[in-house]
Amino acid sequence: MPALVVLLSDSSPAFAGVQREIGKKYPHRMETYTLGNESTNSVMQKKIQSSDQPIIVAIGLPAARMARELTGKKVIFCQVFNYEDAELVTPRMKGVSATAPVREQFRVWKALYPKLTRVGVITGRNLQGLMEEAQAAAKENKIRLDHVEARSDKETLYAYKQLSPKMQGLWLVPDNRVLSRDVIRDIMAHSVKEGKQVAVFGRELLGLGGLISAETSYADIAEQVLARVRQAQEVSGVPGAPVIPLTRTVIKINTVMVKRLNMTLPASLRGMAYAP
Repeated sequence: MPALVVLLSDSSPAFAGVQREIGKKYPHRMETYTLGNESTNSVMQKKIQSSDQPIIVAIGLPAARMARELTGKKVIFCQVFNYEDAELVTPRMKGVSATAPVREQFRVWKALYPKLTRVGVITGRNLQGLMEEAQAAAKENKIRLDHVEARSDKETLYAYKQLSPKMQGLWLVPDNRVLSRDVIRDIMAHSVKEGKQVAVFGRELLGLGGLISAETSYADIAEQVLARVRQAQEVSGVPGAPVIPLTRTVIKINTVMVKRLNMTLPASLRGMAYAP
């Protein structure tokens, strides 16, 4: 069995955590490379290209971009949010979703606040797959989801202030093309002041006033990556959907904001309680 080549964009936990879980679950040999500076990346790319290992797992956008340049290799990418914008999907290159399944987050949000009927979301362009999934999840929970596209972080903040009076809450997604640390802080501060609910993408944002967070798990990402690897080992190209969904959503509910917004945490959701 040939080795599995794993290419990391850098050694941050979001990438290294997935690589570690793949290593635990993959029964054969793995070769791991981490992107560095331009000259080392060039040497690395040539080494991977000339090797007889046919399948590459690219973790993060820079790694996926490098892997896309390789010829004759099959590539599975993960931890890439805006894959449509980067044009990563080809017959030999497919991915695993970077976002937790939306349905569970919206179901829990509605259970926590049954009067929830209108939510806004602001993203950059080319997120058709995610927005289709989100609109279906919103509809299922009788929520109207208003989607606005922005071109910068400042445009995101402006759009939110325009949307905010009409919305009960904001679904914040991790689109770093139109979000910055400062703008996230401004959005959260505005939301707390105006009594708006915000569903966030990481529990660290609950400390800024998020009501509910939804996160992926490294183990789930690794499982879906390896499912695609097994498919790719059996046939030419990488079969199936451009990007396959994850199966688990790790949800936490901010008990401080539950009290502040005069809500009651239902008994069925108490296992998700989190005090930031």
